[in-house]
Amino acid sequence: MRLALESKEGTRAVQVDESRRMSGRGAWLHPEAACLATAVKRRAFGRAFRAQVDISALEQWFEAQEAGSDPELPRNRPT
Repeated sequence: MRLALESKEGTRAVQVDESRRMSGRGAWLHPEAACLATAVKRRAFGRAFRAQVDISALEQWFEAQEAGSDPELPRNRPT
C-alpha cells in the first residue's frame, strides 16, 4: 500500500493513500502489522519522508484492519 504525508496543524502525518493519488513524497509498505512494526523499529518513516512524521493515523488504520473493519487496500500498482 502507498503511504503519503498530510500536513495539518503544523504536523506531518503519515496517511494511507488508498487511491494512490495524493500529491507529494510517498512510500510503500506491506499491509501487515509485522511490516509496520519493523518500519517503526528501524525508524524508516523519517528516512522515507525526509522529515519527522506522526504515524498515529497509520497505527489507527492498522488497528481498524485487525479489528475486522478491513479498510480497502489498493490491489495492484498501475502499470
